[in-house]
Amino acid sequence: MTIKLVATDMDGTFLTDDKHFDVERFRRVYDYMTKNDITFVSASGNQYYQLKNFFSEFPKTLFVAENGALVGSHDEIYKTDTFTADVIAKTIRVLNSLDDVQSIMCGEKSAYIEKNVTPEFYKTSKFYFPEITSVDKLEDVNDGVLKFSISCPMDETEAYMEKLSDMIGLEVSVVTSGHGDIDVIRADVNKATGLDYLSEKLHIQPDEMCAFGDGGNDLEMLRYVGHGVAMKNASPIVHQTAPFETVDNNQQGVIQHLEELFEL
Repeated sequence: MTIKLVATDMDGTFLTDDKHFDVERFRRVYDYMTKNDITFVSASGNQYYQLKNFFSEFPKTLFVAENGALVGSHDEIYKTDTFTADVIAKTIRVLNSLDDVQSIMCGEKSAYIEKNVTPEFYKTSKFYFPEITSVDKLEDVNDGVLKFSISCPMDETEAYMEKLSDMIGLEVSVVTSGHGDIDVIRADVNKATGLDYLSEKLHIQPDEMCAFGDGGNDLEMLRYVGHGVAMKNASPIVHQTAPFETVDNNQQGVIQHLEELFEL
């Protein structure tokens, strides 16, 4: 099997629970991939600017950010997939009507958060969205919108996903990485569409790709590639989808699997 591209989810996958990875151990793998023309891709629901910070020491990393709505390199944004004005307005109305929900609108230039959110939610949001702007109302923002990131009670995640899907409609897809976090993205956008764009751009076939994931927003990507790997800590549906498994994220399962795959 020839692997020409490796894509990994971040939270619960590449990163440990305390949001770190073994930099020196990964450097060996990254150097091998660079020397052998294997592309490394960070494929995440997180913001492009946060992902660039994680891989500042690894300049050839590519990014499928915002659950596939933005694809780029350290130096250039290749493409974005934004919502129509009507869907933006409808989504904001729905979010404003729901109790126990706090949200971020993720734009091309910045993420946007209303000033009335709780301090705890703002602090958490600032970590995941280094480029973030506080506004009085999301309706006032003038930016291309890539997705909405929503926080709800953890034990009600599935119920809120169904509610959001029913209320907003077929124009959107509602996905979760778990832990009370929900993303509303364009129905025709996901991590697999981001990888498909890179497939055409880099002339790499899907069966020459390897991908790692742990949550529902990784399913399309794991189905798309030739070598899909579930983390030990992944949700049941991920284990059913991916033909391979590695140890959990706190044991650096992505790095370990790549070390085995490349015989390092």
